[in-house]
Amino acid sequence: MDNLSINNTTNNAVVLQKTEEDINVLIVGLYTYFNVPVRILHPLADRIDGVKAHTVFYKNYDSNLFSLPTVKEEKLLLDTIVKINPKIVAISLLSPYVLIAKRITELVKKHTDAIVVWGGVGPTITPDEHIKHTDVICIGEGERSFEELIIAVRDKKDYSNIKNLWVNDGSKITKNPQGPLIQDLDKLPFASYGDDNMYFIELNKLSRQDPELDHNILYLQSTRGCPYSCSFCVETMYHDIYKGLGKFVRRRSVDSIVAEVNSHLKRPENRKKRVYFIDEVFGSAPGFIEEYSERFPKEVGLPFDVLYHPKSLKVKTIEKLAHAGCKEINFGIQTGSDKIRNEVFTRPGTNDEIIELTNEISKFNISIRYDLILDNDFETKETLKECVALILKLPKPVIFNTFSLQHFPDYPMTKLAIEAGHITAEELDDWPTMMRRTTENWKFIPRWKKREKTRTNQLQRLNNVIWMMCWNHVSDKAVKYAVFGKGPFAKILFHYINLKSVLLWMIWGEGGLLHFASFRFRLLTYPLAVVKLLLKGDWKELTYKIKTKAFKPLRRYVNSRNLGS
Repeated sequence: MDNLSINNTTNNAVVLQKTEEDINVLIVGLYTYFNVPVRILHPLADRIDGVKAHTVFYKNYDSNLFSLPTVKEEKLLLDTIVKINPKIVAISLLSPYVLIAKRITELVKKHTDAIVVWGGVGPTITPDEHIKHTDVICIGEGERSFEELIIAVRDKKDYSNIKNLWVNDGSKITKNPQGPLIQDLDKLPFASYGDDNMYFIELNKLSRQDPELDHNILYLQSTRGCPYSCSFCVETMYHDIYKGLGKFVRRRSVDSIVAEVNSHLKRPENRKKRVYFIDEVFGSAPGFIEEYSERFPKEVGLPFDVLYHPKSLKVKTIEKLAHAGCKEINFGIQTGSDKIRNEVFTRPGTNDEIIELTNEISKFNISIRYDLILDNDFETKETLKECVALILKLPKPVIFNTFSLQHFPDYPMTKLAIEAGHITAEELDDWPTMMRRTTENWKFIPRWKKREKTRTNQLQRLNNVIWMMCWNHVSDKAVKYAVFGKGPFAKILFHYINLKSVLLWMIWGEGGLLHFASFRFRLLTYPLAVVKLLLKGDWKELTYKIKTKAFKPLRRYVNSRNLGS
């Protein structure tokens, strides 16, 4: 049985032994405001007797923009840390953010006596690299071990033997074994939003107002674990780490899901109009989708989006999802080559199966969003043309997320790339450079000339054409002629599409001039938003925006002059 101090039905913590003095615990989430794991850790820590939880969301990202913290933002963070004076600082990070995590750790060590814990995907996958820079790392799911660590520090007891934790005391590193996976996800608290002890630092400002409360989408996790083992995915690494430690794919009850969504709908400031399930594969267990499809529309009634693997979707499941209110299904096709998909990505499925599935989904008026990996080392001119042909056959409109393939140490995909000569082991050893490139390049960027990893300009430009198709910037007729046509006019059209892709990215794309301006200077977008609402005659929304974007932040600013007040 899971030894979490969380009540299964009331979602409240069991009261633990009292202490004479409360301790402060600070959780730091990097670059993602809707970070569900961090928002679960906050109430988990806060419900331990004698503990006060604080959370700083340090920086946010907008599409491809991962701007480094400024001097002012770092000072805001430092002032917050000093004011809180935590005994534990827990940093949730992906590997690309390791340099920022190092800097935060330096600030904490210089100005407090806190223990610094790193957790998340980065420390889990490459623990030997991450433990060099901090006191403790948490490998894998951290709720149980984090709770045990907090209690040990609170009670001034030894914490060096807690499962899932590696402890660096300066002279030696203690590598504890993995503990069992949490099987009953209903015991975990709901993700916390709008807590008074949450801080948000971005664009040289500190805010106490939770931006996620103003969004109409609720991000919710109902499942942990994925039944598939794609060679490029972190879930494949997790399969090995958690082997023999309990059932890997676990699911919350429908009771728990309904209760969490309704807890948001009951809030006076509720803005939620849609639910986005972040599960790797939603509703694959027998009986779950049947219960969910009957209860969710009756007891909640919000539209929702889900992620699936094409192999796990059947017509009967699609029908039940549509009945329950599903508006979009997201799944990865990743490549247009059956050979690459199955032999390189170890992802079962064929183009014919994908086309058949998407045609079935479209019958139920459900949108489809596809994931596609470009800049793939294993692609050739022929396989990229296969991808073009596949996209042309998908039901319209097409909606895509496009990514650039990145290599991390020890991934099966990475080992294959080294064997094929696409990358070298030495490149992986240059940790800071590799992490910087990963941060900058995780989204595909159209370029006129080849990147270093793209073997020819022809491959780069075929990727550009595919990107244009994915974002509906070019007609099917033009693509067919440019890619598959013969003669000089086909070549001219091909180069025209490529030039257009580069210019569109530079001006409108994620990281483009106008996109960057709207991200860095949000005031530029406010007058346009006001005009849009006036033209629509949406006075209710306009009033809300003025209240939340002008008056409420002003009050928050005045109140936050004394942090912790």
